[in-house]
Amino acid sequence: MGTCSICKKDNVDTISGVCGDCIGKNRTKNSQNRRTVKIAVIIVICAVGLYNGLGYLANSDILQNTVSNISDKIPDTKTITNQVAKTTGTIMNASSSISQSVQSTTESLKPKPPSTKEELYQYALQVINKDRKSHGVAPVILSDTPSAQNHADDMLNAKYFSHWNTNGVKPYVTYTKLGGKGDIAENISYVEAHCLSGNCYFNSFDPFKQINGSEYRMMYDDAKSNWGHRDNIIDPNHTHVNLGISYDNERFYFVENFENNIVNWDNMQMIGNQLHLVGEIPSGYSVQQIEIFSDPSPKVLNGQDLDSLAPYNAGHYDQGDFAGIIVPHLGAGYYYPECAKGKTTISSSTGQQCIDYTTFVNTSSNGIDISVDVSKWMGSGLHTIYVDLKKPNGEQVGATSLTLEYLK
Repeated sequence: MGTCSICKKDNVDTISGVCGDCIGKNRTKNSQNRRTVKIAVIIVICAVGLYNGLGYLANSDILQNTVSNISDKIPDTKTITNQVAKTTGTIMNASSSISQSVQSTTESLKPKPPSTKEELYQYALQVINKDRKSHGVAPVILSDTPSAQNHADDMLNAKYFSHWNTNGVKPYVTYTKLGGKGDIAENISYVEAHCLSGNCYFNSFDPFKQINGSEYRMMYDDAKSNWGHRDNIIDPNHTHVNLGISYDNERFYFVENFENNIVNWDNMQMIGNQLHLVGEIPSGYSVQQIEIFSDPSPKVLNGQDLDSLAPYNAGHYDQGDFAGIIVPHLGAGYYYPECAKGKTTISSSTGQQCIDYTTFVNTSSNGIDISVDVSKWMGSGLHTIYVDLKKPNGEQVGATSLTLEYLK
């Protein structure tokens, strides 16, 4: 027992003058100091080793060879500059090519100067006559009757596609109203533009290209119409054609009204219920008969009606309902058999019909001079007459398709 030389406690067990508590604390401090020294030494050794290693490499051939190999694989500044210049030139050439292509495409889509109707008519006439010539038939002459143009304009304005128009009538009715005197048969064609983003350049259609394409399809891709358009184009009895061309930036319409102007008419008029027909016919021709067909009265239609309702959307048109016939007066002792009073039996493609009839007397020896009462057909609706001529070879050909209600 004694006094601790460190903490100065009295009456404690001591070893070499130091108590047990002080001996324990002193051991802990020494242990912590040793760990700190060891860690510091390890760090210093690693740093010195790295320094010594780098010094060794810097002073050896290994480092020099390594640096040399790396240097050989890195191109010099001049080489890099040349490669960049070549790459830049390639990119610029590609950019220029793309720019020219875009400019060319843009130019092709820009509005084209509008052509005159006369230029388009003449071009269409050439295309039509080329097709007729290839089938061995005579060319047609351009007619000044505006019925086809009237129909093309009407279709564009009301945005529909039909042989009927917004007045609710067929082509031959409009033809009569606008002064036509022959027999007509109509072809119509329609193209709708499909433009990116739905916006088309104004006058983006090439009308010459569209005329040519429309004519080609009607001539050589017409099976769905039983080749009716083609047969109309190359009909050898046609003498004239009046044309309709109307378009905007979305729709292109092309109309052909082929005409048989066989008779040189001097007089065609209605006086009361009397029909007067006077004209010159080609040598060897004769009047065979006059057929009468009826149609409904005109009524206002819109584009949706014409595109969606029957019979306007049928894609074709007919002559109407067979209503009667005017035949040559027979000599004494001869008569037409009647199925009812004032009616006779007619055989047609639809079978036999009992229809109204009357007779005419042609007072001209080498032409037409007829006056006939047509009162039995002048009721409601429209009535169109078809004067049929007999050719020298015995064939029948239509000479008129005139609507009586619009004869001037």
